[in-house]
Amino acid sequence: MKALVAAAVLAIAATPASAALSGYWDSSKVIHAILGDDRVADALRQQPIESIARTENGYQISSRDCSVEVRVNRTAPARPGPTRFSLSIGGGQCS
Repeated sequence: MKALVAAAVLAIAATPASAALSGYWDSSKVIHAILGDDRVADALRQQPIESIARTENGYQISSRDCSVEVRVNRTAPARPGPTRFSLSIGGGQCS
C-alpha cells in the first residue's frame, strides 16, 4: 500500500503542469529569448559569448571585448503556468 501511495505521489509530481513551473525551464526560456534577441548580438558586436551571469534584475552577457546588461521584467500569471516576461536590453559596453 505504501508503495502505491508513493508511486501516485511521484506520478503527480511529474505532470506537465508542474514542469511548466520549474525554475530550470523558466530560466531556460528566458536565456533562450535573450540569446535569440538581435539587440544582444549587436551590443556584443557579434562576438562569441564568453559568459552569462545572473544579476539581481536579469543577466549580464559578455564577449571578449563587450558586455551587455539584460533586465528581465516578469509578470506573475493569473493562473498556474509559466511566468510571462519581457526583456530590456542595455547598451553594450565595449573596451
